Amino acid sequence: MSHYIDEAHRTSEVVLGEFPVSARLAMGSDRLRLFFTRTRIIAAHESKSGAGAVAATGFLGAMGSALSGIFGRGKRSVGSGELETLVPSEILRRNRDNFAIAADEVVSAELVEEELQSVIRILTGDEKLEFRTGRHFDYVASLMGDLLGKKLTVRRVGRDGSGVEDR
Repeated sequence: MSHYIDEAHRTSEVVLGEFPVSARLAMGSDRLRLFFTRTRIIAAHESKSGAGAVAATGFLGAMGSALSGIFGRGKRSVGSGELETLVPSEILRRNRDNFAIAADEVVSAELVEEELQSVIRILTGDEKLEFRTGRHFDYVASLMGDLLGKKLTVRRVGRDGSGVEDR
């Protein structure tokens, strides 16, 4: 009977929103897409880049990452358009490196607005994860806030350049 309940849950789970992120690795970077449901975040791998892709930082690093995506460097696992049509359980099965973070596993999370991107830090009982995205800050804050509630700290840059905590 539990198999039936699990299957019913998987088919009823829907993606509420998604956006692309990058994560630094020891020898390069990883481009992923984060999918948000009512109960979890699913991280799906899109491509990996070699060590040279992380040599530049800041604006140049972001530009380099964008250009590597345009020119197709790196190992591509699945197209983002393809992922967007799948249900959460299928997204997880597409790549053995895809993973989910249940909302109740999150100890704390932080979303920080920077000049050209936002930084997402998620702390679970087992891991500390950091992602960067160029997606609109308010959209990311809304998705994360709806799922994580008081576990999320949001820091925006004030008009005078000072950090202002929203949540």
